[in-house]
Amino acid sequence: MQVGFWTTLTRETSVVSVLIFSVGMCLTSAVNAQTDSVPDSSSKKKVEPVFRVSKLVDSKQDRRTEEEKSQQGNDGFSNQAVDSKPARVASTNVEPNRTPAITKAVLESPPATRVIPPSTGSLPGVKVPVSPAKAVVTRTPHPLDQAVNFAHDALDDMRAEVYDYTALMAKREQINGVVSAPSYMSIKVRCPRVLPNGTQQPFSIYMKFLRPKQFAGREVIWVDKQNEGKLVVHEAGGLIGMKTFFLDPTGLLAMRGQRYPIYEAGLENLIIKLIEKAERDRDAGPCTVNYRDGADINKRPCSLIELIHNDRRQPYEFHKAHVFIDKELKVPVRFAAYDWPVNGQKPALLEEYTYYNIKVNVGLTDMDFNKNNPAYRYPKR
Repeated sequence: MQVGFWTTLTRETSVVSVLIFSVGMCLTSAVNAQTDSVPDSSSKKKVEPVFRVSKLVDSKQDRRTEEEKSQQGNDGFSNQAVDSKPARVASTNVEPNRTPAITKAVLESPPATRVIPPSTGSLPGVKVPVSPAKAVVTRTPHPLDQAVNFAHDALDDMRAEVYDYTALMAKREQINGVVSAPSYMSIKVRCPRVLPNGTQQPFSIYMKFLRPKQFAGREVIWVDKQNEGKLVVHEAGGLIGMKTFFLDPTGLLAMRGQRYPIYEAGLENLIIKLIEKAERDRDAGPCTVNYRDGADINKRPCSLIELIHNDRRQPYEFHKAHVFIDKELKVPVRFAAYDWPVNGQKPALLEEYTYYNIKVNVGLTDMDFNKNNPAYRYPKR
């Protein structure tokens, strides 16, 4: 009987144990399930938002771009040794203190040019199609497109390759309805440039008047941001020649008989003016443009661009203009503009500027634009 009791007790105890074990397992599963549903900050997997990926890619690209830029110069081109006298436009051995030679042919009035037959061809060496960056803007082609493209190329080339030059400049201008006699000046020009050594070269110009006779011997110097921005003037002959004058370049005395102040003279300024006028006229409406070859200025081969405005309206400043392009230097060397004809008469000249005997990169120095230069006639006291 005792054996049966213990057998029965053992069987019942085993059943109870199994029940307790089963209940415990269920409770444990429920607790674990609830625990898993609560995020644990210590074990949470950190996942970056999607936009961070693109930013990381961009930052890598930016770093690569910065590394590439660091291997280039400030102008975006690969660093190379900068030659102070560029090779594309040959330097000439000219003594800075000597004025350009003047020939009898140069002093003719007006400058001799050869008659050129009209041509439908393109200006030699000028690419008409615009660059891919400009091609994005869609607009109707204009006859001035070719001239504008050429002028921009000429300006870029000059700024990259020309530091200074000497020349003989001839000009005629209409002042108060009267066209002046030709004036001839020997000029020295130093272009505004950042030199290879990092210094800033200011725009500087020296003029010595040769003709007409009443102005012969006059000397004028202007240097940007020097002499309080004033002209340094010396008149030749008489008591007035014993004194140096400092004049406001836009004042009445300096502008007497002049259409423009002295700081707008020079080849680079001429190109800039042509770009401004051409782009303005191109936006204003249609006009006639002729591109011709076979011209010459003082026996130097040139191409000619002729612009004609038939309508007299704003913003047009002239009826007709001629621009002569030196084929070797690839810069404008003559600009002439004419007024609209009156009563069937020949158009009157408004302004004309011609540059002869151009010598580039001759090595002009500060002394070439100093009144104390021993080669000049400025009073020494």
